[in-house]
Amino acid sequence: MTTKLIRDRIPEIAAARGQQLAVHVASLSETAELLVEKLAEEAAEVAAADSREDLLDELADVVEVVRALAAAACWTPEDLEAARLRKHAERGGFDRRLVLTSPTP
Repeated sequence: MTTKLIRDRIPEIAAARGQQLAVHVASLSETAELLVEKLAEEAAEVAAADSREDLLDELADVVEVVRALAAAACWTPEDLEAARLRKHAERGGFDRRLVLTSPTP
């Protein structure tokens, strides 16, 4: 049996195509675990993207999952952005494309 988190409108879209999906509403405790699994799935799809357009769509999926994970932990998108900005100010971003080439001490 497949158990994975799906987007809210997938059952409706499937029904319009004549498919009936068996679904249930996840408990709060189940939701966090399923979102982490979904994040790994979407990250793998980002890595496998073979065009700029596919990459953009997969990155959008990652953002959607990250926002849902934050909400499940009672964080707002603004909280998430504030944390991102704080870490950016403290440690920088990835703009300079630096690569560590020696072992860390």
